[in-house]
Amino acid sequence: MPFYFSKKSALSIMFGTALVLLIANLVLNIYENENNSISNKRELSNTEIDSLFRFSLHSLGLLDDWIKESKSSKVDKSYKVKIPRDLSIPVILAEINSNFWESDVTINSVEKIFSGRSILEIKWKDEIKLRADIDYHKDIFRSAGTAAFILENFELSSFEDSLLLEIPEPFSPLFVPSTENLSVRKFILDKQKTYSLLLNDDIPELKYKLKDGYSKNRLKGPLLSIINDFSSATYFFIDDGSDLFNSVIFSYLKDELVKRKIKIVKLSYLQKLDFSEIDLLISSFDTFMKNTAEGESITFLISVDNFRNLLPVIKSYRKVGYKIVHPSETKPSENID
Repeated sequence: MPFYFSKKSALSIMFGTALVLLIANLVLNIYENENNSISNKRELSNTEIDSLFRFSLHSLGLLDDWIKESKSSKVDKSYKVKIPRDLSIPVILAEINSNFWESDVTINSVEKIFSGRSILEIKWKDEIKLRADIDYHKDIFRSAGTAAFILENFELSSFEDSLLLEIPEPFSPLFVPSTENLSVRKFILDKQKTYSLLLNDDIPELKYKLKDGYSKNRLKGPLLSIINDFSSATYFFIDDGSDLFNSVIFSYLKDELVKRKIKIVKLSYLQKLDFSEIDLLISSFDTFMKNTAEGESITFLISVDNFRNLLPVIKSYRKVGYKIVHPSETKPSENID
């Protein structure tokens, strides 16, 4: 008995066949990629394993004095490693695994639950090439300072700028009081970030405008609007190059803010990173960070674009022990005298 296929049935069969072939091709590609990945793994010598292990520890800010070789007849290299309390063992293991990713070694670690110690082993073909006893020590510290970032030119309407609110790095946008920035303020706070307020000659709206020549009675309205609407700001910065700062009314403004325990700081107390060339930006940032010792802090004023450019460098400093914090956790200055 002859079989007849409708046009619709034929199309369904063709579509089904194409789908099966597509899935088969995807599976084959995944299998080939996995095989290629395995075959591309590089064999390391004992010296290379040792060097890469030590490099991993140094990249996290560990000192040679904390990495002591110990004698063992069972493995080629054995270490006792001290780590400070601010560095977790899982972070160390992740760094080591990352650096050995392209090699054919196997990395295992066993954590001693009660002591917090971890025993790490690096193997090649079931032969232990390196063993490390990693343990916390409360009397050692990575010598590194603290930094915070205040961002100029932050625009919530910019997709790239708004994405910054999703990253873990803390920062504080800086803006002048305005009705639009009331909404920006709320959005920033909802994202668990902070913001700072700038008082200068460029406040656009009469509701918030502070102008030399205003009487105290005339100033009271805008000042109270600023205080009521933006009291959640980490700092009130005053542009000390502005006419407002150098006017006779500033003393009154300062007294009213200080009376309400609002921190007011000169903008010039921030360390400005204003470079159009990325190399100059990074080298300047490096200099400031390396001169910021343990227990010291520095607060940078930086454009949102330059902050984005610095993010990989900021991450590398955090990695070796520098603390990147919200500006509220630093002290750029005491209140203006």
